[in-house]
Amino acid sequence: MDYIFQKPAGVKDFLPPLVRKKRKIEKAIYDVFEKWGYEEIIAPSFEYLETFLSSNSPEFSDKIFKFFDRQGRVLALRSDITTSIARMVATYYSEHRLPLRFCYVSNVFRFQEPRKGRDQEFFQVGAELIGIKGIQADMEIILMASEILKQIGISDFIINIGHITFLEGLLDEIDADPGKKEQIAHAIWGKNFVLMEELIRDIPVRPDIKQVLLSLSSFYGGSEILEKLNKTPLNEKCHSALSELMTLSGMLKGFSDVRLTFDPGLARGLDYYTGIVFEIYSPGSGFPLGGGGRYDNLMARFNGNRPATGFALTEEALLSILEKDMPDSYEPNYIFYDMESFIAALKKAEELRQKNIAVKLIPVENGKELWFDESFASKTLFIKTKDGEKRHNQNNTP
Repeated sequence: MDYIFQKPAGVKDFLPPLVRKKRKIEKAIYDVFEKWGYEEIIAPSFEYLETFLSSNSPEFSDKIFKFFDRQGRVLALRSDITTSIARMVATYYSEHRLPLRFCYVSNVFRFQEPRKGRDQEFFQVGAELIGIKGIQADMEIILMASEILKQIGISDFIINIGHITFLEGLLDEIDADPGKKEQIAHAIWGKNFVLMEELIRDIPVRPDIKQVLLSLSSFYGGSEILEKLNKTPLNEKCHSALSELMTLSGMLKGFSDVRLTFDPGLARGLDYYTGIVFEIYSPGSGFPLGGGGRYDNLMARFNGNRPATGFALTEEALLSILEKDMPDSYEPNYIFYDMESFIAALKKAEELRQKNIAVKLIPVENGKELWFDESFASKTLFIKTKDGEKRHNQNNTP
């Protein structure tokens, strides 16, 4: 039974000092959300399995924690917040005037091999902008994510931007069965370019398209790579995506404090993305801080048809950068009391709490304090000792 003292792999214990830092970060983030007009929404901790499967590939089912209700229906722990919000919008906002702006902080459960940065339960803060077509919404989401990072104290970060339609255009040029195309797509999404080269080796592909596919790993950097790719004889879908990325790049140039890179081969791990996507990196973290993108077709799967885009940041990634530089400023006051002075101690504590002073009550047993640390002297008050004497700290406060 020793395992009862252990936590399962892929989950984390948050003790009070870390929780205080977590809440401080969340408060700063919510302040940004409120100023940008985003309202908090809370999704349920579990949904019907079909809700999540309707918005993702069949393979995503392997990442979902499942269980049964008493009627035998399959339920799933929340594996993706955006899907839950899409379902909520279809349920409650089908006739609501657009656009809708929602934000959230939630834990997410997703089965994955535990290693650094890949817990099976993790916390996300994010936002969804529903009902605005085109690049304006993408720009708002990218700028708001950037503003959040700056407000919580992360200034050294890069936003890496890609476009799902560009990859779709490349795949359209490959003459292969759907199963093979899907394998190639997953190799690109997983940045496994060695596997991709093996997969396309014996498939009829135009030499220039094959060259682009084999060079995807090198098409990363500033807007100049978009211009270089745009000179390649690609199909209309590819050029349309590149044009949109170049437009976004030009619009964001007016915001000099936003560092951008472009990676046309960037793809995220969820199937519902349809346009511009992005991920955020920082040298202080060994894994992405978060990301997001456009998902115009997701609402249609819930009997709606609304353009949408959004992002999510992983709180554990943010804390990994900020925690060491965030002092724990929690300094409660302590009131020691014995049984005779308990009521007086309660009244004194209430008096101090009315002044927004945190107070902890500590009992005295057999005329002796359970504990006393001299470092707390300026924050300590003895209401009454066993012999009836009152003692205060030397500054006569807290």
